[in-house]
Amino acid sequence: RSPLAAPTPTRSMAALETPEVDLTAAIAAALPYSLDLAELNKEKEVPDDKKTYDNFKGLNSAVPDLSTLKFIKGEAPEEPTTGPIVILTWAKYAKGDYRTMVHFSFLMRALPGLRVVGVSCDPAEEDATAMLKKMDTPMPTQSIDLLVFDMSLAFDEGKKVKDAIIGAVGGSLAPGRALLYIDGELKWQEQFTAGWALKDGQFGEQCALALAGEPLIANGEPPAEEEGDEDEEEAVVGGDFVDPMAGGGDY
Repeated sequence: RSPLAAPTPTRSMAALETPEVDLTAAIAAALPYSLDLAELNKEKEVPDDKKTYDNFKGLNSAVPDLSTLKFIKGEAPEEPTTGPIVILTWAKYAKGDYRTMVHFSFLMRALPGLRVVGVSCDPAEEDATAMLKKMDTPMPTQSIDLLVFDMSLAFDEGKKVKDAIIGAVGGSLAPGRALLYIDGELKWQEQFTAGWALKDGQFGEQCALALAGEPLIANGEPPAEEEGDEDEEEAVVGGDFVDPMAGGGDY
């Protein structure tokens, strides 16, 4: 596949595109150069502070119980402890992260069979439900041609899924966190933001490998940290630096 070629369209892709909006260019721009195993870039250069290392906290932790989720679009996945499944956090209030939801929708179209569950970080169910009104509409302020949400979307009633994830990986949980579970165990996670998109990281490649039953890319151990003033230390959450004094943004 050439660098500008989009993934081969699937029936799901054709069904969800509208005659007025051609998403071919948007899909090609959003995804890694190739998701074909023979052309997969396993040597992608990723900054150290964005890498997921082999010993990240939460590795091999169990997939949360998804039965407590209240689904507002789609249904709960069958047999979540079998094969790969992705949990992606999102929120209606986090407009800068809508692009991540769209890009993961494109990833699902490029990798048929990939299951993604979108878990809302919104404080109230009505806030999460209001997101559905934005589906299939453009969002030019975020350079989004069409807001497409192919994944199931759910409200985290009682924040039980959030608590289970935080209990395993530590830190905080903000919109744009993607966690890849394989056969019921956490094997990879990345934090996406307005400035760090799906194609920048390794998540798409890892999903392609997981679906094929192949070993994931390994980044080894993190580099040794230099000694410094403890007051200036930053908390590391899933390969992303998070200011422990910053407020808001998570739930």
